[in-house]
Amino acid sequence: MEIISSIVEKIVDYSVGPIGEQFDYIISCKSNIKDLEKEFPKLLEKKEAVQQSVDGAQWNQEVVASEVKTWLTNVEKQIEEVHKFLEEDVKTNRMCLNGWCPDLKLRYSLGKKAQKNTRAIIKLLEEGRKYDRVYNIAPPLKVTSSSTDRFKDFESRKSMIQNVLEALRDDKIDMIALCGMGGIGKTEMAKEIARRVQAESLFEKVAIAVVSQSPNLTKIQGELADMLGKRLDVEGLYGRADELHSRLMNNKRVLVILDDVWEQLDLEAIGVYYAVKEKHCKILLTSRNEDTCNQMGIQKIFQVGLLSEEEAWNLFREMAGACINTPNLISIAKQVAEECGRLPIAIATVGSALSNKSDEYEWKTALQQLKMSIPQYITGMHPKVYSSIEFSYNYLGTDEAKSCFLLCCLYPDDYDIPVEHLVRYRVAKRFLKVFGTVEQTRAHVHAIVRNLRRSNLLLDSERYESVKMHDIVRDVAISIASRDQHGFMVELDRRLVEWPQKDDSYTTISLLLGEMKGHPDGLKCPKLQLLRLSCLKDSETLPGNFFNGMNELKMLYLEEGCFSLKSLPSSIQILENLLMLNLESCRLGDVSAIGTLGKLEILSFCGSEIEELPREIGNLSQLKLLDMKGCDSLKRIAAGVLSRLSHLQELYIANFKNWEYTTTMEGNGEGTSNNASLAELISRFGQMTVLEISVPSIECLPKELHFRNSNLRFRINIEDDETYLFENAIRLEEREDASDLGKVLLENRGVFGNLKHCYIFNCQYSENIFWLAMVRDLVQLKSLRLFDCENIQEVFSKEGDQDKKKVIGDIITLPNLEKIYLSSLPRLTGICKSMDSVEVERGGGSTSSTTLSHKLFSSNTILWFPNLVKLHVKECESLQVIFDLEGLKVIENHHPVLALSQLTSLELWNLDGMAHVWKNIPRGFQGFQNLVSIDIDDCKNLRSLLPATVAKLLVQLQTVKIWTCQSMENIIEREDEGGEEIGRANIIVFPQIHTFGLRWLENLVSFNSEAHSFEWPSIKNIELYICPKFKTFGSEIQSGRKLRKKDAKLDARAPQEPSIGSSSASTRESSRLLNRCLELSCVPRRRNSNPDQRNCSSSLGENKHNFNKDQVKLTNQDEPNVSETENQTKMCSLFPYYLIESLGNLEELDACECDSLEVIFELDEGLRDLEESNYIFNNLTELKLMDLQKLLHIWKKGPRDIKGFNNLRFLTVSECHSLKCLFTSSIAKLLVKLEDIQVWHCNEMKEIIAKESGDEEKRDHVIAFPQVKTLRLVHLPKLECFCNEAIAFIWPSLEKITIARCEKLKMFVPTTSMKTPKLQGVHTESETFQPMIEGDLNTTIQHIIKGKVRYSAGFPNFWQICKRY
Repeated sequence: MEIISSIVEKIVDYSVGPIGEQFDYIISCKSNIKDLEKEFPKLLEKKEAVQQSVDGAQWNQEVVASEVKTWLTNVEKQIEEVHKFLEEDVKTNRMCLNGWCPDLKLRYSLGKKAQKNTRAIIKLLEEGRKYDRVYNIAPPLKVTSSSTDRFKDFESRKSMIQNVLEALRDDKIDMIALCGMGGIGKTEMAKEIARRVQAESLFEKVAIAVVSQSPNLTKIQGELADMLGKRLDVEGLYGRADELHSRLMNNKRVLVILDDVWEQLDLEAIGVYYAVKEKHCKILLTSRNEDTCNQMGIQKIFQVGLLSEEEAWNLFREMAGACINTPNLISIAKQVAEECGRLPIAIATVGSALSNKSDEYEWKTALQQLKMSIPQYITGMHPKVYSSIEFSYNYLGTDEAKSCFLLCCLYPDDYDIPVEHLVRYRVAKRFLKVFGTVEQTRAHVHAIVRNLRRSNLLLDSERYESVKMHDIVRDVAISIASRDQHGFMVELDRRLVEWPQKDDSYTTISLLLGEMKGHPDGLKCPKLQLLRLSCLKDSETLPGNFFNGMNELKMLYLEEGCFSLKSLPSSIQILENLLMLNLESCRLGDVSAIGTLGKLEILSFCGSEIEELPREIGNLSQLKLLDMKGCDSLKRIAAGVLSRLSHLQELYIANFKNWEYTTTMEGNGEGTSNNASLAELISRFGQMTVLEISVPSIECLPKELHFRNSNLRFRINIEDDETYLFENAIRLEEREDASDLGKVLLENRGVFGNLKHCYIFNCQYSENIFWLAMVRDLVQLKSLRLFDCENIQEVFSKEGDQDKKKVIGDIITLPNLEKIYLSSLPRLTGICKSMDSVEVERGGGSTSSTTLSHKLFSSNTILWFPNLVKLHVKECESLQVIFDLEGLKVIENHHPVLALSQLTSLELWNLDGMAHVWKNIPRGFQGFQNLVSIDIDDCKNLRSLLPATVAKLLVQLQTVKIWTCQSMENIIEREDEGGEEIGRANIIVFPQIHTFGLRWLENLVSFNSEAHSFEWPSIKNIELYICPKFKTFGSEIQSGRKLRKKDAKLDARAPQEPSIGSSSASTRESSRLLNRCLELSCVPRRRNSNPDQRNCSSSLGENKHNFNKDQVKLTNQDEPNVSETENQTKMCSLFPYYLIESLGNLEELDACECDSLEVIFELDEGLRDLEESNYIFNNLTELKLMDLQKLLHIWKKGPRDIKGFNNLRFLTVSECHSLKCLFTSSIAKLLVKLEDIQVWHCNEMKEIIAKESGDEEKRDHVIAFPQVKTLRLVHLPKLECFCNEAIAFIWPSLEKITIARCEKLKMFVPTTSMKTPKLQGVHTESETFQPMIEGDLNTTIQHIIKGKVRYSAGFPNFWQICKRY
């Protein structure tokens, strides 16, 4: 390499200008790529932040600028280009980048591309700074199941699932089907397969769509696209197919699951056919019909059968509960279970219906009903399924529950049924006779729906406030509803072109109108009470007499283009008994005819195109609910309409903002202009229960609107959505341009009495939000979000307060506030600056007042929020400290003071000025006991995360993520920085932490610089990425504590016992000084090292007071990977011996570009106190070590035998250029579950398994790798053999071995005793395959070495390349 370097340097010396730049691409190739890898994640994060800003803008009715969309498009292209470059160019040619004889032409190309991409990213990041408005307002949470996971891992299903997974792994099989009768569990099995392929990374993505009996190809395309990324942009079927195909082709491997396929499906029209043929995706479908599967060319069909008798009984017991275990019920319960026919859906519904019923006669009656049931034949459905679902229906406790259940069958297969629809049906069915208000009816219907879900008759939906009905249950429901006493007609076939046969007996009709040839004149349905029509395309005309003959109609629901008319059919005026009219997603013109429907109580135009609400609507004196959600085109509400709705209870009109404000109201409450005024609601406000409106400014709200009414739910200026169970919320934005927002809010304090959620955005002029005089009005507040307020300095202010002493003297508390989000507040310096001054005791008993102007929470304000759960602070550059508790009294009235004891989530991003998260923590402080997650990102001045006193309190902490904090040196704060002196060698336990992620921490050295011991009983995942100075997960100064046997329990909050051998402070200090002196004298100093910087942990002082100079020399000369320097110093261990016992649950370790790490697992004589029966790291499954330049040992093992590492499955080591071997034979014997070994680009690697010193007679001479399937050895220029000992190797599972660019490889192992029964041959660098010769791996490798298949095939001649330049 020296020769090459000198040549290149000479060339560059003689090159100037552009020529020199070209050679710079060659010289700086690797650094250019590293720069790109460092900048690329920043672009990903920025793109995510801007996308959140866009989503937030849409959520807040903001208009997204076109340049933002252009920027996002450019970023998408750049991400795709960089991803392709890193994955295809860099990864493929990594061996050349690190090789002894590099391809200069390739290095030139890679270096140039890397620099070009880096410059493009920096430019995009610079431009992206203009789009920093990140609202981060999450949309409504999806409904989650209240029951346990629906899939049951039955033994009869396990083998089938494994067989399906094997078929999915088979490159020759592209299409697979699960086939079986309805209710057998195909859908749940498909979902479980989806979960497993994602867990095992068999596919890059999984997309699921429900097909149903009447397939909607456009809907299927949309569902698949949504799971692959953003929604499809085009509307036409074939255009969508092309876009979906492109989406699939952009992913390497996608599993498409098509559920409930009834007939042959046109995969080409959907857009998945060619992606399957081009091996980018596979299809798994479920169907009742095997013939359909064969017609579609399914290659592998799995028949899903009945449960075994034992499985069926166990499931039934789980559904029915413990009551059946009584002697008098057990035999009857078994007979009931038998009647369910071992069908999962039948067992679930019947078992749920009888859950915890203990009456013997009730069970006997149920058994009799099941036996006497006469099921109706339904194609593909077992009769027992029908009987069971019908029984569950009959067993519903009330007629109301049965009615709600049957109403759900009016919707198509797999439809997200809005519960609000059921509410309005029930209102129209005169529930208001029982319940006085719509709101009370809503609460009752939601309770019914919850019970139906618990009974497994309805399913949870992914859509908020919605439910689904299983297709089998729906078929039975339609059958029941079609009987004479119910009189339902449900025809939802998309191919319906003619009206069904007329029948005068129908009471309820639900139709999906397809390519209709025409509409009938005057349907004669004298008993019809509910008509629901959906259209596939806009209906150009409906006959004027369409509603003739429907005089008893009470509920009319028309959606999706049923009306695209300038006026409604004239016959609508004869519907004098109509109580509910729902015109959803229709294009409407004149709707004045509705004003004649005098009995109407529910009127909804939800999602429709309507420009005017005419004066005639005011004639609806019985109207209780007016819903205009999603009516974006609405421009005018006629003056006086609202004031005349004398029974109005609920008004939803979030998108209308053209209210009249200037007109003086007359005695009748009507305005004199053409538009309605909110003052019209004053006379009705006492009876209203729900109000959803928008206003230009809070000052536009009439003062007479009493929002303090506890029966009123309201939302003001919140983006329109499909939710009806919202809590009281208000959003204030840039229109609130008063220089003193606090004064404006105080004058309108009536709004805030029952306010639950407050959002304030882009208020640029005010320096504060609330005056302290308003605190009492905010006692119900649950969340507070402040974003993009450039001049805000504090949230609460004393300004303008007429009774300051009284307010300050009172105890200020916001008892219900759970969430605080602060973002883009560059001048924010605290919650309340006037309350930040604290009295601090000084010497001689005197006190003085002190104020730090840039602390978010002081010792006073931290107690204002006793129930705060989430605190997220972003881009508040002026903040220096988050929690500064100087002067906090830890005891009040003989009771400890708890601070933020309910806080679970702490997120701090982009706080450039923050130097401390916690500061000045007093002795005996209690708080933060329920903190679960800490997320720190891009806080440039933060040197440590938290002091030890706080660390001991975090007994519930589970996840820690610290990224891009350039100044951070330690996680636990040094004692002289934390304010309080704490004893050395303390034990700090993190009992619940399972994930710890550290990225881009350029100055991080260790977890702690002091002599603390740490315990991690729950840790599962550790990620270390680009922490070049990081040396150990423990302390820089090793704890005096010996490895100890575990106590039964260790309370992290209890006082810790002093370290072993440290009987006094002076002894500890002396011991520390001795260790420090020895450390400084024994460890050779690196060039340019900081003399004040501590080196990695010393073993001195380990054994009580005794210092043994031999302890410095821990490595035997005969051990591999040893240098002279190493024998003189204690190496830096990521996991020192004293941490190992507490890391027993670690599952994954990923370390990349941590240049100071020398040892991963320190397994030397320090483990002497570990019990022999203990297994260490026995839960570790994946170990990734990449670009660790100084790594000398992965396992640094002493003479003692150890047990552990038995579950390690994946081992990847790359670019560890100081590593001479992977492990020793004693370690190799532990790795019995290892499946995949990959070793890449390790320049000093001489052998994979190294010989270790010890008694030859005691060592085994057979090593087995029973589970290893893949072995990959690539670009190991000094590798001579896999193992240099005459050991017999057994590889019963080895299927693929790749050996490439291992120029010094002479043999695999020096023995002929090697068994590889499944191995077919050896792959080389160019994917050339050499079949096995004589069935022996050694012979095959010798054959390759001799040149019949060369490693260097096609490798360019270096000197020829030099001549080109």
